[in-house]
Amino acid sequence: MLRHASQYMIASVVAAAFGFISSATFTRLLSPADYGIYIIGVGIAGFVSSILFTWLRFSVMRLQSEGGGRDLRATAFTGYGMSVAAAPLLLFVIPYLAHRGWQEVACAIVLALGIGLVELGQEFMRARFEVREFVAGAVLRTIVSFALCLAAIKLGWGGYGLLTGTALGYYVSAAFSARTIWRTPLAKPDFSELRLFVRLGFVFTITAFVYTFQCSMDRLFLAWHSSEAFSGLYGASADLTRQIIQMPAGSIAAAAFPIAVNSLVQHGTARAREQLQRFGAVLLAVSVPAAVGLALTIPYLAAFLLGPAFRDTAAQIVPMLAIGWLFQCITQYYVHVSFHLAKKPEWSLLQGLASVAINVASIWPLTDAWGLQGTAASFMISEAFGVAVGVVITRFAYPLPSLLGPLARTLLASGLMATAVLVLKQWLSVPGALTFAILAVSGMLVYGLAAIALNICDVRGVLRALRLRIPVAARG
Repeated sequence: MLRHASQYMIASVVAAAFGFISSATFTRLLSPADYGIYIIGVGIAGFVSSILFTWLRFSVMRLQSEGGGRDLRATAFTGYGMSVAAAPLLLFVIPYLAHRGWQEVACAIVLALGIGLVELGQEFMRARFEVREFVAGAVLRTIVSFALCLAAIKLGWGGYGLLTGTALGYYVSAAFSARTIWRTPLAKPDFSELRLFVRLGFVFTITAFVYTFQCSMDRLFLAWHSSEAFSGLYGASADLTRQIIQMPAGSIAAAAFPIAVNSLVQHGTARAREQLQRFGAVLLAVSVPAAVGLALTIPYLAAFLLGPAFRDTAAQIVPMLAIGWLFQCITQYYVHVSFHLAKKPEWSLLQGLASVAINVASIWPLTDAWGLQGTAASFMISEAFGVAVGVVITRFAYPLPSLLGPLARTLLASGLMATAVLVLKQWLSVPGALTFAILAVSGMLVYGLAAIALNICDVRGVLRALRLRIPVAARG
């Protein structure tokens, strides 16, 4: 798992690096209102993608990971064609529901079709453990998207330029990866399998729509309640937070989920629980300090990374967003594994509805009371409630291993890291790139030493194995 996760991490690191560069560049080149157009368009694209393609993506993720020589590619591509054929119908619905112009909605739909094609291919590569090909396509998409977005903005296309460049990046990546994903021989489309896709994917589609709504509600609500500028201010901070928190968590999950499914099918429950225990401990060990560190250092990071108009907002709301996205990662990458292994997606839907209900009930009054901080607080509270509900529900699906021990050790190490950062902040009062680097490196060093002392994720055993392996490699 760790070997595959480290390879997926390459794609995540490149994506994060260009995400930082993009944040620094585009929040300086665009006004909050123009950036808001992009944020809203991406939110609409997420809704469209969840409606059209979730049933395919989750069915492939669950069934192809079982192994056994199953080839579902032609069947899945047939389903993709069916969804694409239905996409134009959304042009008659979304502009009225979202109160957006048809040009913006059209751009969002084109982006959604690209997202669906790329993510479908990625699920096949993950299920077949074609990690290098996955990484190559993801890195190419990141680089091409940034270049095309920058060119579009220079041409004066504003927020629409960001949408266009992002969409083209997905299609370039899909073309590049096609030689790996769709290489012959392909099994013929199996319509009995396609019916199974529909049966399994129906609930997944509703669930994905609910979770997409949960993750986009804050930006879309702000655009409706206040203005595109407020959505842009909030969205820049939310995207930065998501990139930092989800980068390591997503890399670990990309490797762990297919392994867990394969272990369950091929070797039984005991092996699957062993894999899930390791995965959960690693997920906490990486995600918790990332959220804590970001919450403590965001004024220093925003001072040089974001444009001047976006910095104060980031300092105010990122601490709450970091906690919210930490809970979101635990939900998506650990709690939901229980529902996938049990083939009970309806429990995911129930959990998602619980989170959305809390967010819907609280976002308006909290925003009226505390502005953007209230919006972020609503997201954080709803995600915390969702994790609590999800942990309870897993007892009725596929019971997950207890992570109380790993969580306690991780929280203790993160607390020591936070103490060191807070002490240093008293001496480094002027935010900037150098002071952020000092805080980040110091915090990681303290956390690393604490992780070794507490033996988080058996880090001592990993270090011993590396120490034994280095002389052997040198002699070889």
